[in-house]
Amino acid sequence: MTVNQEGQARHGEHKLEHQQYALWQADRVNWRMSQPVNAFLAEHLPLVITPNSTVATATTDGSRLLVNPDWSAGLDDTTRRFMQAHLVWHCAAGHFRLQPAPNADLRRWHLACDHEVNAALLMLGMHLPPQAVLFPACVGRPLPEVYAWLADNPLLDDEHSLDAPPWLVVTMETSLPSTTWPPRIHELVKRYLGSPQLPAVIASWLLNRW
Repeated sequence: MTVNQEGQARHGEHKLEHQQYALWQADRVNWRMSQPVNAFLAEHLPLVITPNSTVATATTDGSRLLVNPDWSAGLDDTTRRFMQAHLVWHCAAGHFRLQPAPNADLRRWHLACDHEVNAALLMLGMHLPPQAVLFPACVGRPLPEVYAWLADNPLLDDEHSLDAPPWLVVTMETSLPSTTWPPRIHELVKRYLGSPQLPAVIASWLLNRW
């Protein structure tokens, strides 16, 4: 590849990154009217549109959202909006700090975390795409119980997470979210408890988590 070709390729990459950033940011703006709870939580999480070498799909470390632009470009609008809400609620649930036990099945733990988030999104009135992880028999169960239940699920191999596990990108530099999320969650509950945007069961779950 010549220097000129490399420059053109990088220009195309930058263009795609900007396009995808604009779409994810526009979804946040639209949430201010349709999903104010999501908007409140997302405004504290900078978007980092990052190349494939960093993350194959999308994930979060509790302080930012990391999104692969090529992967994002392959999503339809509904799935993209769902994925951002899904990542935001991984943060609200504290999944970036709830690392499984040393001998745990990491894939199964991630699926349990995905289920917990998606069950909450369903109660918030968010549309879930067909490929979203959700186990109806486990709605309302604590996270460890969902993890245990999945051990006997004969269809476990057919379930696939759309994002990367949040705890894989948590480092010493990203330990700060553990102190910033509790006041954020308490402010959220203070603002929206009693409104249609935040059912009491979701508010209680959040407060118990933090």
